[in-house]
Amino acid sequence: MGSATIRRGDQVVFERLDLAEALGIWRNARGRIVDIHGRGGRPATIDVKFEGHETLRHYLPDLFRRVQ
Repeated sequence: MGSATIRRGDQVVFERLDLAEALGIWRNARGRIVDIHGRGGRPATIDVKFEGHETLRHYLPDLFRRVQ
């Protein structure tokens, strides 16, 4: 997922299914980006909220892909 296309409110799924399973989140669960922490105009990390789970804080954007 290209960092330049990430926006707060975007719906995302895990790009890395092994990570979803390790966190106990259903492989195809959709989450929303709730915050973006950037450096030099590019997102360095994102916070993603999945229903029924704590907010995942400071994850790399490349671990997720945007859902249309």
